[in-house]
Amino acid sequence: MKYTEAMLIIILMSSFSLIHGQESVSDSTGFLPELKQNQNDSKFRKETYFFGGDLSLNDLDGTNDFIVANIDLLDVEKVGLKFSFVGGYFTSPKTSVGIRGTYKYGRNEQILEADFLNLAFNATTYKTQVLSTGFETHIFMRNYIMLGAKSHFMAFTETSVYFIKNNNYQRATRNPGKTDESISTILAVTNGIGAGTSFGISYYNDRRFAFEFQMGTTGLEILWKDIEKDIVNQGRSTKVTFRNGLSLLNFQVGFSYYFNVR
Repeated sequence: MKYTEAMLIIILMSSFSLIHGQESVSDSTGFLPELKQNQNDSKFRKETYFFGGDLSLNDLDGTNDFIVANIDLLDVEKVGLKFSFVGGYFTSPKTSVGIRGTYKYGRNEQILEADFLNLAFNATTYKTQVLSTGFETHIFMRNYIMLGAKSHFMAFTETSVYFIKNNNYQRATRNPGKTDESISTILAVTNGIGAGTSFGISYYNDRRFAFEFQMGTTGLEILWKDIEKDIVNQGRSTKVTFRNGLSLLNFQVGFSYYFNVR
């Protein structure tokens, strides 16, 4: 219960800070007439709505990339795919609410060779395979601030509650390409809920289309993981973890298209 309460506190504090910060900007426009003009000329209005997304793909296929602890990595194949979609609705010229979904797919296969592996696996060559899929759903609120007079840039902060579903399948086999005998299989299924904040910048090249640059979400998560090894249930674990979205690895570049703008 205390974990859920902690998440609710984070959401309330984040929302309060965003609203308070926006009110402070409004109060100070007497000293910043340029910003005051921007607020009056906001390109958005209540009932403006938008849709967007992003797509990223990476692929690595190499041979003998490195040798660690007398293990020869004969072959590596990595594929990663991430796709996100977002939709939102403006409740005021500076605030929107919406939903964002992200799908992730990853595959990592390695073929290794070492003489000492024969002692543990009765083979000098074996193959590891990892297949992972995941989906996240974020329900968010954004607050926007225009950067400069009649600028093409707007900064925003995003507060969200999100849900997590991840599957991770691992398999090890001996003598790949010959007998392909299975050594072990592990299936891990993770479900979770979290709450956090992120920030980003939108660049508008016209009234309706924008490129968005956004950092990942930083906050707290509760994760439940179920593990099955060689078709035998290993039980469930529960943990609370801090999610750091400030890494450049979590940086996202996407686009949005706006309807019913000024």
